[in-house]
Amino acid sequence: MKVLTANALKIMLSRPLPGAASHRAMWPEDREDIPLEDLYPAATMILIYTRDGRQYFPLIRRSDRENDAHRGQIGLPGGHHEAGESYLETAIRETEEEIGVKIKAHEIAGKLSPLAITRSGFIVYPFVALTEEAITFKPDPVEVDKVIPVSLEELIRHPENKTFKLENGREVPGFLFSQVNVWGATAMILNEFRIVSGEF
Repeated sequence: MKVLTANALKIMLSRPLPGAASHRAMWPEDREDIPLEDLYPAATMILIYTRDGRQYFPLIRRSDRENDAHRGQIGLPGGHHEAGESYLETAIRETEEEIGVKIKAHEIAGKLSPLAITRSGFIVYPFVALTEEAITFKPDPVEVDKVIPVSLEELIRHPENKTFKLENGREVPGFLFSQVNVWGATAMILNEFRIVSGEF
């Protein structure tokens, strides 16, 4: 698989995005569509980095904090938007707070389509960055239980229309990665990125 460069990624993200169509492919059957203006903003980051000649991005397993609506879940680094900052600034701040990686302005490649998370009442603004620097994860133990590297190749070459059963027996569409299964909002965001990045 070719190495995804920053310039190639910026070009791909500047084109029209698949948006809702890519999200719907990963919708659980009981998901409801609600107006975006009724939701509270948050932002996430897909951070592409290279290790041992292969490209990866980190997912996190959130800690079991009682006040976290997504406690214990698998997701991308990210969190609540704060007053006075842009959505991009939110994604950069939350990435540094949660996994200890500070993203520089020139490493930002672009953004994906906003996504409503109906169960918790958020609208998420996903961003994509690519760094050529060696990085070390320093997860915040209060917010993050574990950082889970996922191969970019594994995402791009993932078969479509895969489903799996949750512990409660519910069957959902998602990604069956080697280290973790991903469904829900994170799978929707990653599916749009899979479609976009699969063009290079």
